[in-house]
Amino acid sequence: MDLFRSFRDLRIQHKLLAGYSAVFILCIVMGSLVVYSVVRQTLETNIESELKNTTTTILNMVRTSAATSIKNHLRAVAEKNLDIATYFHGQALAGRITEDEARLRVAEIILSQPIGTTGYIYCLDSAGVIDVHPKQELIGANLSEYAFIREQTVRKEGYLEYDWMNPGETRARPKALYMTYFEPWDWIISVSSYREEFRELVNVEDFRDSILSLQFGQTGYSYIIDEQGNMVLHPQVSGNYLYAKDRNGREFVREICDRKSGKITYSWENPGENNARDKLVIFNHIPEFHWIVASSSYLDEFYAPLTTMHRLILATVLMSFIIVLPLTLTISNSITTPLKELMNHFSSGAAGDYRVRMKRRSRDEIGRLANYFNQFMERLEAYSNRLENEIHERERAEEAIRESEAKYRELVENANSIILRLSTEGEITFFNEFAQNFFGYTEADILGRPILGVLIPAVDSTGQAQHDETAPIYTNPEKHPAFETEAVRQDGEHAWISWTNRAIRDDQGALVGCLCVGNDVTAARKAKLEMARLQHYLASVVDSMPSVLVGVDRWGRVTQWNREAEKATGVTSQQARHRNLEEVYPQLKPLSRLVKQAIRQRTVRQAEKVAYTVGDQIHYADIMIYPLDIETLEGAVIRVDDVTARVRLEDTMVQTEKMLSVGGLAAGMAHEINNPLSGMLQSAQNIVRRLDPTLEKNNTIAVRCGTTLESIRAYLEERGIIRFIDGIRQSGERASTTVSDMLHFSRPSDSRMAPASLAELVDKTVALAAHDYDLRKKYDFRKIEIIRDYENDLPLVPCVATEIGQVILNLLRNASQAFDPSQPPVEPPCIALRLRWDGDFIRLDVEDNGPGMDEETRKRVFEPFFTTKDVGVGTGLGLSVSYFIVTSHHGGTMAVDSTPGQGTRFTLRLPCSDRPSPAGRN
Repeated sequence: MDLFRSFRDLRIQHKLLAGYSAVFILCIVMGSLVVYSVVRQTLETNIESELKNTTTTILNMVRTSAATSIKNHLRAVAEKNLDIATYFHGQALAGRITEDEARLRVAEIILSQPIGTTGYIYCLDSAGVIDVHPKQELIGANLSEYAFIREQTVRKEGYLEYDWMNPGETRARPKALYMTYFEPWDWIISVSSYREEFRELVNVEDFRDSILSLQFGQTGYSYIIDEQGNMVLHPQVSGNYLYAKDRNGREFVREICDRKSGKITYSWENPGENNARDKLVIFNHIPEFHWIVASSSYLDEFYAPLTTMHRLILATVLMSFIIVLPLTLTISNSITTPLKELMNHFSSGAAGDYRVRMKRRSRDEIGRLANYFNQFMERLEAYSNRLENEIHERERAEEAIRESEAKYRELVENANSIILRLSTEGEITFFNEFAQNFFGYTEADILGRPILGVLIPAVDSTGQAQHDETAPIYTNPEKHPAFETEAVRQDGEHAWISWTNRAIRDDQGALVGCLCVGNDVTAARKAKLEMARLQHYLASVVDSMPSVLVGVDRWGRVTQWNREAEKATGVTSQQARHRNLEEVYPQLKPLSRLVKQAIRQRTVRQAEKVAYTVGDQIHYADIMIYPLDIETLEGAVIRVDDVTARVRLEDTMVQTEKMLSVGGLAAGMAHEINNPLSGMLQSAQNIVRRLDPTLEKNNTIAVRCGTTLESIRAYLEERGIIRFIDGIRQSGERASTTVSDMLHFSRPSDSRMAPASLAELVDKTVALAAHDYDLRKKYDFRKIEIIRDYENDLPLVPCVATEIGQVILNLLRNASQAFDPSQPPVEPPCIALRLRWDGDFIRLDVEDNGPGMDEETRKRVFEPFFTTKDVGVGTGLGLSVSYFIVTSHHGGTMAVDSTPGQGTRFTLRLPCSDRPSPAGRN
């Protein structure tokens, strides 16, 4: 403080000399320091970047060499085992051994080969199921849940790296795998082991020259050590340096081995040097080989340019001082001499001599200053005369102002609001007592300070600058009479203030300030934000529900509409709100009475398995209606759950149970009926043979009995006995066919499957059905339009062609018989046949436009002996036998979908594991 006072009391000449010199030299020094710091930082950044990039390059070089060696090793083992599998498969094809023996011998050879220390070979199929593995408990397990297993099933051949943790281990380790594919057995032969177990495959000599050729500065270099401190690769030294110390006693090698990656600075003396120098090392870790790759450079080599720069800066400062000193003395003398004269004249004027004047000797600033002095003294003389007259008037006006100000201050200070006044620059010129208590500032602390940055933060809590929102308050308050802003108290606590503003103008109407009145609205704003957050949270919860959720008021208008409701109806939430429920969700129209009951009685209502149509299919839903139990709000929440899959599954389960029970019954009945039926048919055949005139013995016996065989046959034909015998035979053959169908129903087929084209099989069956005409059955297949819609490039399907043909023929007959002439005619009668891919299945749809079936008939259509035909027309076994042929004999599925008046569609799905990829199909 004393030094500043002494400087202030110096003469202007000395101030200019000291000031110019200090500022000039300080600028040069500061600029030099900045340049020096930037250059030093740039050098450090560049050398560290170069060392780091080199370390990364060496790391990638080692890893690439290791990966190539490991990949080639594993590939050789995998291809060797592929040759082994190919050899034994060839032995099996030649008949020297069986297929199972070939698989067993290949598995024994595979499991006998160790890979590294803990590695092994295993085989899995395209579905991810383990076929061969050292651990017996994993054989047959499906491991497709693991990402690398799924990648194996897709790629089947190639190299793969992944992390794996064996049971009992605490961390995952990098593992390498090479796989080949043996297609005849669907085996993916996989050779795998941890990468760290192949360290001996990595040859340091492969990259020695590349690493030792790297140089940083004059003597910097790269090297590799292992985690025990052994020098794997170094241009100058070898051996173990784990406990090596620098000149400060620091065990830097051990620190590098412990940290494994990062940077370190230590002192090091190269062989042949006389002293140790500080050295910067960037190092990184290769965990699978327990190696540490390091790149180093000496600090004095890349800081050398800084020494030269330091000397140049000192020379520049010295030369600048020599030039500035005489220049400053000359400038200061040209200014201080006229100022001394001006000071003397001011001294006379201060003593009361207002008539004193200066002579103008030049036209520069000093000359103009003399002219201004003269004008000032002239006006001062005139003002002195007027001032005495105004003093008395001002004394009276000041007294009135003091009285008015006292009343105003009393009113403002006692107000329970924040009241402050701002200048047109945003500075606070008044701050009432309530504002002082609220913000924690005294009037002395706050007056004259800007409102932005003190009471209103320059950047709010959201990170948004407040200048553009705050400046219009005091520059144009009429356009911003009210606003809310975030404020901050002296203790750092934030609050929200609602301001009302009013412009303050002078007598000429010019804006001189702004009066601001504020009220604390923090609590109200927090409540509003919390309400918005809760509303958003509740909306998110409702939208995340897997069910359709719809809220309605007492008049049935929509108040809530979640995301599932949008998906189900295609109506957005904004479109649905405040509209009638029946209008936006017509499927719920039959339940409007139930909704009103739930709201009126305040009880939960539900409807199960409500049927509705989506496109041409019937869907089912469980609907729950929950009344809102709020005193001020009447309404309900409707939850709709799609249970179509569950209903169809229940139908299938019921059908399956019936099939299982009837299957055993059919087998028993068939065997019991077959024996007497055979005797009856045999007896009928014997009667016909005994009446045959072509047999000599029959004629002989007739003559012996005194008659002729022609007379006996004439009598029997006259009495209709021959016709009765034919009826017995036909009835017996029909019963025999029924028994055969029952046995076919209850027993698996003995026929061998063979690949067949479903398209050709369908076409042949349609041609066969075209000849099926029966007056008693009242249909003619030839009058029915057949539509064929087959997908291209469908593969052959393994099946028993005769059985599948029987199924298709049964479906075609049922479809044609559905067009009953006694019913209203269908014009034109049509049967559509469609073949499509369906996952790993080939789907056949047989669809007609007949009268359809009701729900009860549809559920029983596959039951044995159930038929809607007249007595004697059908046995009720056609569809049940077809169902068992498709499901039991071929592992497929068979389903029916029908609606009264809209036709019937039977769907067959037969498995086909030979589906090509989408690219192959295209």
